[in-house]
Amino acid sequence: MSSNNDENEFAELNEKFKCCDSPKISDEDGFYVCLNCGLVYSRILDDSPRRAFTQEEIQKRKTNERVYSPIGPRTIIRGSRDARGTLLSPKYKSKFNRLAKIHRSLTTSFERNLWIALPNLQRLQKRLGIPDTVAEDALRIYTQTVRKKLTMGRSIDTLLSASIFCALRVHGIPRTIEEIVKIAQIPKKKVVKSYRLILMEVLPKLNLRVQHFTADRYVDKFNDELKLSMQCRNIAVELIKDSKKNGFPFSGKDPKGIAAAAIYIGAKICNESRTQKEISQLAKITEVTLRMRVKDLQKYGNIE
Repeated sequence: MSSNNDENEFAELNEKFKCCDSPKISDEDGFYVCLNCGLVYSRILDDSPRRAFTQEEIQKRKTNERVYSPIGPRTIIRGSRDARGTLLSPKYKSKFNRLAKIHRSLTTSFERNLWIALPNLQRLQKRLGIPDTVAEDALRIYTQTVRKKLTMGRSIDTLLSASIFCALRVHGIPRTIEEIVKIAQIPKKKVVKSYRLILMEVLPKLNLRVQHFTADRYVDKFNDELKLSMQCRNIAVELIKDSKKNGFPFSGKDPKGIAAAAIYIGAKICNESRTQKEISQLAKITEVTLRMRVKDLQKYGNIE
């Protein structure tokens, strides 16, 4: 239908303007132009009615709009130089100081919080080696905690660390909370409390669910970090499966300790022995716990 209207419009223009023997009018870059002689007739004006957005589209744009920037605040008004590096006169300096004060008063606490949190998140992501998809989900989780005003009485770094740990659990990446705490330099107890709060208050709103890791999920991680062979890894996994079949009570026991014990036994069988201290430090458990789990696996597992 629209093509017929365009053809009629071009036909009227051909009759109205006689620029050459055989005028051929076309629209090029917003102008009516004759393709044969190159004469520009007039600009094309769009008089179609403006489409109004529905309430659903407006709400969607509000919720999806990024109110943060990867490099900090949208506008920074400070210093004694302009954008080109030229020194400001005293008159303009006082003027821009006034503008900076007004700008700070117009930004919301939500935006200011994200401006502080985003560089910290990028720093933690880089140091922990977290994929971008996990970091994006961590930011979604943290943003929701700020919207629900769960930041009262809690530091930004604590909630960021808890959000990262939640995102890692959602994606099924077996990273320990001790690794995050060590990089962020925050007490583990505070991060655990914030993690439980996010688990109850935030994740249901985002329709996200964390994955609970079993011991065999940590075997791959420990095996790679200790640079052991695949045969050692297979022995450790089979040992955990046999122990489960023979009635070993896994409930109430740290899966990292069971995985570390299985790796320790598998390494000894494959003559790739690692010290108890080395494995316990990697798994963030004590050597006493490691020896207890080794005895349990030797009791319930089929070790030849």
